[in-house]
Amino acid sequence: MAGHYENPISIKEAIDAINGNDFLLPAIQRKFEWKSSQICALFDSLMRGYPINTFMLWEVRDKDVKNDYKFYTILKEYCERFKEENPSIATNAAFKDFNAIIDGQQRLTSLYIGLCGTYAYKRPRVWWPTSHDERILPPRKLYLDLLRGIQSEDEDRVTYNFRFLSDAQYAQSMNSNGERENHWFCLHEILRFSQYDEADKVLMKIVIPELQKIGLAGNEFASETLLKLYTVVRNAKVIHYFKEKEQKPDHILDVFIRTNSGGTPLSFSTLLVSIAVANWNGDFRNELDALTKLISQSQDMGFYIERDWILKTTLMLTDADIRFKVKNFGAPQVDKIQTQWPEMKECILKTFRFIRRCGINVQSLTSKNAVMPICYYLYKKQYDGQPLYKTIDSLARHGEEYKNISKWLYMVLLKGTFGVQSDTILEGMRAVLDENMTVASFPLQQIVDKYVGQNKDLRFDDAYLDRLLDTRYGDARCRPLLHLIHPEKDAMEIFDVDHLHSQDEFKPANLKKHEFLSTNVEKYDFYVNPAHWNSLPNLYLLNDSLNRSKGASPLADWLASPDARLSAANLSVDTEDLPFDAFPVFYAKRRAEQKKRLRTAVFITTTALHFEVPATDELDEEVTEESNI
Repeated sequence: MAGHYENPISIKEAIDAINGNDFLLPAIQRKFEWKSSQICALFDSLMRGYPINTFMLWEVRDKDVKNDYKFYTILKEYCERFKEENPSIATNAAFKDFNAIIDGQQRLTSLYIGLCGTYAYKRPRVWWPTSHDERILPPRKLYLDLLRGIQSEDEDRVTYNFRFLSDAQYAQSMNSNGERENHWFCLHEILRFSQYDEADKVLMKIVIPELQKIGLAGNEFASETLLKLYTVVRNAKVIHYFKEKEQKPDHILDVFIRTNSGGTPLSFSTLLVSIAVANWNGDFRNELDALTKLISQSQDMGFYIERDWILKTTLMLTDADIRFKVKNFGAPQVDKIQTQWPEMKECILKTFRFIRRCGINVQSLTSKNAVMPICYYLYKKQYDGQPLYKTIDSLARHGEEYKNISKWLYMVLLKGTFGVQSDTILEGMRAVLDENMTVASFPLQQIVDKYVGQNKDLRFDDAYLDRLLDTRYGDARCRPLLHLIHPEKDAMEIFDVDHLHSQDEFKPANLKKHEFLSTNVEKYDFYVNPAHWNSLPNLYLLNDSLNRSKGASPLADWLASPDARLSAANLSVDTEDLPFDAFPVFYAKRRAEQKKRLRTAVFITTTALHFEVPATDELDEEVTEESNI
């Protein structure tokens, strides 16, 4: 390497370099992603004299590099989901020479946030806001307890009590009555003190006067802790770094990849997103983030996707090799993506709106990769001389497309088709779609035929259907299953998955009130078993008004009311099956009818497939497969 190790610097010197834009981030860097606990552990390590590993900087002097490549400043106010992006900084040939951080961004950002910035994360048991809201995501500063450390017999655990507190939490700790358990010191204060290099002067001029102000004079732990904190931040040379002086960007990219390929590496997909950003003419990072936010925050979509999903989709739409490899994100491919970006972006948005109109929401979309073939089909399929995504909003013109695509989507979600080997299945789906672009509508039958007898066989056998009918409330598969069973339900209407016989009725305390159960242990066991009352036969799709009108009312009473607008026949049972004491018959009839409907809604084989229904937590998958550089 054309570089060498430099003399170490203090944390304060590193903070000053960040404030003076002498330390910047190259576009190939990932986003900041450390948790607040990791930042606390970093400061604890410094206080205990542990090394925090070597940093690597790239000395940027070349005018062309300053002109042609993007750089960003260190993130100073982190807010989960809303302020995660590093601000860009305009560099040009006249911009001063600076150092780009190749290795150490997470640590330097953590040091800066702890000493100068804020960290905001969502309060527990509170829904994510649709926009930045400090009531839900209050900014927090880093504090150190000067009263006592953390006692633990485990030497690997933290010793010093660092904690991120909001202003309200800090104020509450100040106003507590009685003996105080903590005395929080804000780390921001360390950089506001005067500079002294000798330990005795730090003690006399800084530590003792400060502790006298806050009522901790004479407290040995507080004195030692504040002195150590001042020293480790302002005087100790703890930032050891290697400086790379080579100006060729290709060389730096190679250094970056090699540096982040060992130990705890960057995810390969994140690295490739960064490479694509570096080859984009413009601010691709903002383009990607704006699109992900639009998809997640729009009421007609509401799906959370990542940058790497979008990037893999662009590979698929441009007919490129979809595997995440460095060579697939060179300048020629990125230029091709950029040329088609406006159309691809519109198609991606139309696709997510389309699947939302198919009745799929963020909870039931158990595989985001399942969206890619639909996106590809809408992008490539021509209708009246233009791509299908342009007019797919018209159900009147594309009813058959809706029917076939939604059916395919329900099937692959239920089968967990994209759970493993997703690149292979995506390539295969793209191939069969290409071969059948002249078919009148989405080639569902041809896709099923392609995978007959393979481990991705899309057909269902009786045993598989029976296991699906055991699906319980809260399982992501409930919604696609109920849409398959009830195709008469308008997929564009918003439905809740709800119990027909209320959950409360099956609580043991309520069951014991029924005389017909008190003397029949076998029947009581049937009622109390959640495999019966909490599974598909007792579930239904109700719109918001019906769900509100039903509440916890007994099923028979509710259906008899004018608010229900449903009948026993709509539920595939007889009127006499509706009372609570007839629940076993109700369950059996509903299950039999649901299985009958499922058999007509999916592709059936009489050959046993020996595939298990995937567990809910196994359905969602990584976008990438394991790749090599």
